[in-house]
Amino acid sequence: MTANIPAMKVTATADFMPTITIDGGPTAVGIPATGDIIKEMCVEVSSQSLEDVFVELNAKRDKDKLNREKNAKIQKTCRDRKKENDIAVKKELDRSQAEVKSLKTQLVGAQMLATAVTEYHRKHALVGLSVSTSASVKRFLDKRSRSLVNMEEDSAE
Repeated sequence: MTANIPAMKVTATADFMPTITIDGGPTAVGIPATGDIIKEMCVEVSSQSLEDVFVELNAKRDKDKLNREKNAKIQKTCRDRKKENDIAVKKELDRSQAEVKSLKTQLVGAQMLATAVTEYHRKHALVGLSVSTSASVKRFLDKRSRSLVNMEEDSAE
């Protein structure tokens, strides 16, 4: 079919049936549409054969199909990256929670040790401690007394 038809318009309608309009009167073409077609696609035809029109339509469909496939690959890649990121964030959160639990346990132990050192110092001062240990206990008690004084000053204000 290589006949030239001037001023012809080809439209893919909402029901995906290509329709040719010549001089304002619609004439349905008996070729059913296949695949997903853009709902409103218009191609102005001027001195082209019907074969050329349908070649253009098929080329447009192929291009759209390739674009959909490309977009599907991109979307899958994005979903995979998000999933990997979510797994990494969950692992980091679990690690952080375990570290917080460990630190809380250490803090309880340190508080008990601080109380024991304070009581020992009240009863025995630095008697019976080695030189390095007595220096450490003295520094600890100085820091503790300074922090208690600072806390009292802050609460008084």
